[in-house]
Amino acid sequence: MKDLSSTTKSYLFFTYTAGIAIFIWHMSRFHLSNPWMLGILCLLASLALILKVEGATDRSHYTLSFLVYGFTFALYGVSETMLVIVVSNFAEWIWNRPPWHIQFFNIGCYLLLMQVAGFICSWLDPHHLSVSWQAALALVASLATFNSLNHLMVGIKDWLTRGEIFRRSGALDFFPFMLDLTLLYFGAGLSLVWIYNHFALVLFLVPIYLIYSTLRVPALERQTEIDRKTALFNHEYFKQHVGSELNRANRFDRPLAIIMADLDLLRNINNTYGHLAGDEVLIGVAKILKKSVREYDVAARFGGEEFAILLPETTVEQAYEKAESIRRTIEETEFTIPTNVSPIRVTMSFGIACRESFGQTMNEIIHHADSALYHSKLSGRNRACAYTNEAYVNILQIQNEDEPGQSSGVEPS
Repeated sequence: MKDLSSTTKSYLFFTYTAGIAIFIWHMSRFHLSNPWMLGILCLLASLALILKVEGATDRSHYTLSFLVYGFTFALYGVSETMLVIVVSNFAEWIWNRPPWHIQFFNIGCYLLLMQVAGFICSWLDPHHLSVSWQAALALVASLATFNSLNHLMVGIKDWLTRGEIFRRSGALDFFPFMLDLTLLYFGAGLSLVWIYNHFALVLFLVPIYLIYSTLRVPALERQTEIDRKTALFNHEYFKQHVGSELNRANRFDRPLAIIMADLDLLRNINNTYGHLAGDEVLIGVAKILKKSVREYDVAARFGGEEFAILLPETTVEQAYEKAESIRRTIEETEFTIPTNVSPIRVTMSFGIACRESFGQTMNEIIHHADSALYHSKLSGRNRACAYTNEAYVNILQIQNEDEPGQSSGVEPS
């Protein structure tokens, strides 16, 4: 929160306060008519959030909570749905402990937009006729508005907090948008079944189970792309992504860079502190790499203690600056190991190469970056070196080569 801009803080504060004010207003007028049913709905929504399914990326997830929200809204109304929203989201916050400002934004956003949905529903169906085309239209329009504005507000939040446009953040992607809308409509439809025959809901348990199982498929597919120890992408995924990005770079003649990185003397850490300590260092370094790259970069474990980073739309100079930033961060980090009293400090060497011509293959660029990494190792470790124009280059020296007394830092290969 401290690093956010004033505009971002204002947006979040507005969402918090608007949601809280609306909830307090509704609860002051709330009459609990069916406590047992609301308790069950709160429990189901809480379980749906706690048992959410990982999505296709490490920041996306799918949950069946919208099904419960749609059911409650259609059956009881705005106030009861707000109560279910608040209880379930607080239960998830207590269980999973996501960052508080994200969870409070979700709660405030849901409450604010549920109020909007309630206005639309009352406007289109002022007499609350359960069997009429107005009632159906009111449910369709109000839940669609709730879902559309929710995705829009989340997209704005991602843009303000992380600088990601809607296309990058995925806030308006078709599948998650339609999934949430489908669950809202499905829940509303189940409320109609409940009105006429409570026991008929049993017929929908199998479809609900199939929906939940289907949502797990992207996460299962993603597991085949992830290195289990470091949670970075694996070698196969990295090379596949390099191939597709290189084709794109050649098609539009855009820059592309690859960084190869290797921990210095990891064998000494394993011999001194044990292999478990070495694994902890690998995991810690992987976290630094993941935090240091952009959303569309690819950080991967290439094998052993070697890592690789794909940087689309990046020149060799920019990639060198990124490598130097990561190198300094790792050098300054103390890795706490449970089996050792004092923290461990490590260093890392880097090699950088970029796309220099249309005829280059993926393996050639990776080989050049790996050769530059090997040169960094031979030059004393804990440094970065770039391979460009058939030479090993220290970019920092090249940038100053026009200044008096500065050497070019170019060594023939």
